[in-house]
Amino acid sequence: MITWHAALIPPARLVFLILLLADLSACSLFGIHQHHEVALDQRARLVLLPTRLDFSIDKASQVETLPDDLSSEEEDTARAPAALEAVRSEARRMFFEKLEAGDQFRLIPLEEVDAAVQAMELPKDKGIITAQLIELQERLKADVIVQPTVLDYGKVRWYWLAGGMLADITWETVAIGLASSWNPGIILGNVGFELLTSTPVWFGGGYLFGIVARPVRVEAEAWDPINGESVWDKQEFAVYIWGRLKQLPEPERKKKEAQLYLNLKESMQELASSLLDEQLSISELEKRRRPLPPEAYWQGY
Repeated sequence: MITWHAALIPPARLVFLILLLADLSACSLFGIHQHHEVALDQRARLVLLPTRLDFSIDKASQVETLPDDLSSEEEDTARAPAALEAVRSEARRMFFEKLEAGDQFRLIPLEEVDAAVQAMELPKDKGIITAQLIELQERLKADVIVQPTVLDYGKVRWYWLAGGMLADITWETVAIGLASSWNPGIILGNVGFELLTSTPVWFGGGYLFGIVARPVRVEAEAWDPINGESVWDKQEFAVYIWGRLKQLPEPERKKKEAQLYLNLKESMQELASSLLDEQLSISELEKRRRPLPPEAYWQGY
């Protein structure tokens, strides 16, 4: 685990981090969703498919704090499949429970969905195709079919890291350049500091001023199985945890899997809230299926 101290942070960098954390805090405080309940006869029948995993791990220790008596590399490797399945099932459960509390859909029981998925022999981590949507609709009488995906868990892929750090460094370089009359030593020093400190956060997490960094990136998509059209999609990303750690008992707060759990929960609930915001009632789905009037194609020309 890596810890950074405020004494080692350049003043401009420190200000940037404070503003970043304040922004993230504001998102959690003010990103409140108010969902409207949908009448029973307008609630679409929703199928929530098993979660896809778009990441892999070689060892359970990449996403778990293993017991002290489990030091064998073979045991660590052997636990990896179970750790992945735990992420898959927990992500789906979190999403389902948030939708269930929203009173907008008639949710088809997960057991029925799993039986249909098994009968159709759908592969675990492959994208769904139109023919499969149609068959699921016939089997389960679904109006909406949704599949969540966990993209990154505990670390992010290199091109996300590169893009995020490039934007971060560019913003800081302008700010520090203006404040220091474009002093090359100060600017290059900040770039080096950025590479030194940010890379461990995005590639496995760490502690930042006592705040836990455990990146989790997820997405989900919903389809209308009648025409195979996508009716909603969304991506969510959670990195930092501070106040939410109090949800956990004290002995659990330093465990990697517990910290990742909190960011997975945050991300999946935000995804579900976004879907509830879409208000995909039966009448709304029927409206979206209607062809656009001819004049709509000429708008903007």
